[in-house]
Amino acid sequence: MRSSLIRDLEQVRNTRVVAYLTSDRQPFVAQIALDVLPLFYQTLQAIGKVEKLSLFLYSSGGNLDAPWPLLNLVREYCNYLEVLVPSKALSAATLLSLGANKIVMTPLSQLSPIDPEGTFVTEAQRQNYSVEDVMSFIEFAKEKVGIAESQPLSEVLAILTKEIKPQILGSLNRSHARVRRLARKMLQFTLNDPKYETQLTEIVTNLSQLLSSHNHLINRREARDIIGFKEIIEYADEPTEKAMSALFQSYTQDLELAKPFDPNELLKDKQPISITVSQAYIESLELSHCFESNILIQANPQTHEINLGQSGQQWRTRKVESEMTQ
Repeated sequence: MRSSLIRDLEQVRNTRVVAYLTSDRQPFVAQIALDVLPLFYQTLQAIGKVEKLSLFLYSSGGNLDAPWPLLNLVREYCNYLEVLVPSKALSAATLLSLGANKIVMTPLSQLSPIDPEGTFVTEAQRQNYSVEDVMSFIEFAKEKVGIAESQPLSEVLAILTKEIKPQILGSLNRSHARVRRLARKMLQFTLNDPKYETQLTEIVTNLSQLLSSHNHLINRREARDIIGFKEIIEYADEPTEKAMSALFQSYTQDLELAKPFDPNELLKDKQPISITVSQAYIESLELSHCFESNILIQANPQTHEINLGQSGQQWRTRKVESEMTQ
């Protein structure tokens, strides 16, 4: 009966709604990715071109190459786009939100920095690096230690390149430059007048450079008043907040976001068991796309360790016309 909740939200906002959620439940995390483009195309084709569209968005992030083509696809089908954030819209989801005319937030809503992180394999080890970490190290050397002259600073850079390969530093720099360009292009859908240049630069700089941690969570007050979004941020009124919360609770139950995964509970009789886990949704009143994984859970009889095996993944699509008539 989720279609009734989507319909309620559409009526409150006078809009058409497309919901896009990716699970952050461990160990079944899903991410924003390019593979959703054909599914969004199907969903938007079923809706048709409309004046106003609302993207109901929940995600902890994903591929930073995905938001730009996804935004352009969605913008083909509407003149006015708002992003409804019921809870988390982090990293790549924040980047996607920058392309909206309005970002509607409740007291629970959270955005995040968009500075890129990278995972690199070095000497058989996987290491996570972020632009923010590298910049913070250099700023520490310059400001806290007092290194300012070119020669001592070059020595600091030499130390840095011993710890992190120059190729990795170059990759991080390219990623940082790319995400800043993307953020500017997305914001220009709304802030497309020269008079907004200062505001646009402020938002991009704050989200990509000035916040101290990639894990920093931005509430609606900070987004509006400190990050620089100003009028782009809309505080959800009571009917909107109620409708957003009801729809999000439905997805929370289906994705089991609030339920820690406990394989021991499923293996009470010690026999292998196969389960199907829902990890992402793209839904409207017309279509439902659900990304599912088939997981085999079994215990090692010698070590008693529990092993998880994946036996298949797929997007499952269905029409929801039957629900619409209920």
